[in-house]
Amino acid sequence: MRIESDLLRCPVCKGSLNEMEDGWRCAPCDIDYPFCEGFPDLVPSSISSLKRSERSHYTDLIDFYLRIHETWKGSPFYNHAHNDFLGDLRRLPVGSLILEVGCGLGTDGLKLLRSGYRVVETEIAPGSLREARRLHHDHGFADTCAHLLADAESLPFADGAFDGAFMVASLHHLQEPVSCLREIRRVIKPGAIFVLGTELNSWQHQTIFPVGKRFLLLIYRMLGKGSYHSETVSEADSQTEGFSAKDLQAMFKAAGFSRLELKPAGYLAALVSFLELLISGHIGRNIRLFPLESAALKVDALLERIKILAPYPWHWNALAYA
Repeated sequence: MRIESDLLRCPVCKGSLNEMEDGWRCAPCDIDYPFCEGFPDLVPSSISSLKRSERSHYTDLIDFYLRIHETWKGSPFYNHAHNDFLGDLRRLPVGSLILEVGCGLGTDGLKLLRSGYRVVETEIAPGSLREARRLHHDHGFADTCAHLLADAESLPFADGAFDGAFMVASLHHLQEPVSCLREIRRVIKPGAIFVLGTELNSWQHQTIFPVGKRFLLLIYRMLGKGSYHSETVSEADSQTEGFSAKDLQAMFKAAGFSRLELKPAGYLAALVSFLELLISGHIGRNIRLFPLESAALKVDALLERIKILAPYPWHWNALAYA
C-alpha cells in the first residue's frame, strides 16, 4: 500500500512534506527524510540516546527475537491476551485504516490484515520493521499495509488520519509516554479508539523483580559467571518500572482521551510465560510450559473476579476513546 502524501506530516513541525525521488522533504524545517532499507525514515535526527540504543538493539538482535517468537506464538497466555485486545479493534468496520505504533515483528498487524483491515505499521528499529514487512508481504498483503520508520513521540501523520490505533508492550520503552499518547490521540479521528496491549504493570517491579535479580546474581556468582545481565535486555526494558492503574488513568487523561477501560492481562499465566522467556534467554534455547500456562489461565479466570486483586495483574490491556 502506498503511503499518500496527504497522510504524512513532518514529525518536527507537523507541516506538509514534499515527496522526492529518495525520500521526503520538509521545506519549512529544511530537513530531508531519506529512505532507509526501502522505508521512509521519518525519525527526527534529534532523538535521545536511549531511542538510538533501542533502534540499534531491536535491529542487531533481530535473530534472537525471531527465535523467541517461536515460543510466543504458541503460548496459550500470549494468544489469550492478544486475542482480547485484537477483539476490541475488530469492533471497527472492515476496511478501516488502523495505525500500529511500535509494531515489532508485525504479528498482530498480520491478524488484522487477515480480518480485512488496512494497517500502517511504524517502528523505530529498521530490523524489526524489515521483518514485519516481510511477514505481511509473504502472506499477500502488500496492497493493504504500509511500513515506515517513526518515533512514537513524534508521529509523522496528519491530524485525524486513522480510524483507530494500537500499541503492544511498547509504551514502557518511552521516556515521555504521555507525549506518545497525545500524538496517538492527535492522529486518530474524533471518537476513534486506541487499544493498548499487554503493557507492564508496576507492582512486580517493586516487589518480585528486585528479589529475583539478587537471586539470579547469587546463582551466577556460584557458577562463576560474574553477572546475570543479558545483552538481550534492551536499555529501556532494563529501566522500566511499568504502570499502575492509577498511572495509566492519569496519563490517558493528560493526553486528552475521554474514557479509558482497563482490563487485567494475566496473573499466574503471565508469570509462567515470563519465566519461560527469562529461562529461555539465559540458557539459549526455548522453554515451553504450555500445559502449565493453560492450567494457569483457568485459575486467572477466577482471580479476575476477586476485587482485591484488581490492581495486580501482570500486564494491562486497555481500550481508550478519543
